[in-house]
Amino acid sequence: MKIYFTLLIGLFFQISFAQSPVRQGEHFANINGLKLHYEVSGKGPICIFPTPGWGPNIDAYKNSMPELEKYFTVVWLDTRASGKSEASPNPEDYQTEDFIEDIEQLRKYLKQEKVWILGHSMGGWQVINYGIKYSKNLNGIIAIAPFAGMDKIAENEFMKALEKRKNEPYYSTGSKVLLGTDTIRRTLAEEMPLIIPFYFHDQANLKKFSMIKNVQLSQKAWEMTAKGGFGSEQILELLPKITVPTLILVGDDDFICDQISHAGRLHKGIKSSQLSTIKDSGHFIWIEQPKMFYQAIENWLKTKR
Repeated sequence: MKIYFTLLIGLFFQISFAQSPVRQGEHFANINGLKLHYEVSGKGPICIFPTPGWGPNIDAYKNSMPELEKYFTVVWLDTRASGKSEASPNPEDYQTEDFIEDIEQLRKYLKQEKVWILGHSMGGWQVINYGIKYSKNLNGIIAIAPFAGMDKIAENEFMKALEKRKNEPYYSTGSKVLLGTDTIRRTLAEEMPLIIPFYFHDQANLKKFSMIKNVQLSQKAWEMTAKGGFGSEQILELLPKITVPTLILVGDDDFICDQISHAGRLHKGIKSSQLSTIKDSGHFIWIEQPKMFYQAIENWLKTKR
């Protein structure tokens, strides 16, 4: 009888683990009417990592920053229309609020009272906005090169960054694409090689970027987020609503989400935040300066646990 009871208990735990929404590997969840794709890897506290929303899939991040899995059990989320996640046919379903609610419903689906949350660029925009609305559901936020919204200050810094690169060989065509003055109709996949050099401090690091495996870009997500107005909100006055520890990382040569108009103003508005500026780095900090990037995260986490 004792052996039977022991086997029964063991079987119960095996079944429970097999059905766990946070078990290692690939998963799909029905979230807000869409079948969203996510993968779980790593060890430690749960951390949701949404892709930027406008096109890249989770492999663009999961395959380029595996070191994060030493600190967290990372839930890599393909946001709506990206990677293997389903897309809504309606542009109005691609506003910032929709992405925030996808993250919130995923947290509930994972049965987690509180989570960490981490994002890069427009993924950073998502996690900051999530923190504004749902700080009570968070342990902390890590925002890598986060977007903070566009206004005159951000536009001026962007133009300065473009001007700084005017003598580079990639400037002529790439700047027209970025400014929207290019007359040639191109897909996202066709545009990316023309503009990606702007994102790096050292062009030699482009090779590392090109070696990331299984990167996919969603044309659907690119078009829908543009039509839906994703990222068009003004949030600076709402930042005091974030009450959890927040780490903001930015490269000192990031042309698109610079320290002055984006990271710096987020840091100023979030009283519980720390700003870490990584030298000799552009938008992809963990590729250009991996040692300093992970050390900044590790040092910060040590003070928060």
